Amino acid sequence: MKKNLLILVGIGILLLLPTLVLADCDDLGGFTNFVLQGSNTVVLYAGSTPMGQFDVQSCNVTSTSSILLLKPMVCDGDEVMIDGSRCAVMNLKSLN
Repeated sequence: MKKNLLILVGIGILLLLPTLVLADCDDLGGFTNFVLQGSNTVVLYAGSTPMGQFDVQSCNVTSTSSILLLKPMVCDGDEVMIDGSRCAVMNLKSLN
């Protein structure tokens, strides 16, 4: 019984490990403005230099939206505040 439980825990760790290792993260804390590309892709800038881009799902983003990072280091799956609503960050890419 203990052996079966140990095997299941091992398999669970192996399945989660690639997700943790491959999750993209970027320090976006110094962004000063953003540009909207398409309907759900946000590109964050520090002055005139692009820092990173990400997609949001289930959120409405406009060029006049207010974006607030909940923490400076943002990873895929984290949340940001857009116009007061929590939005999931997907497909994060570092541009610097």
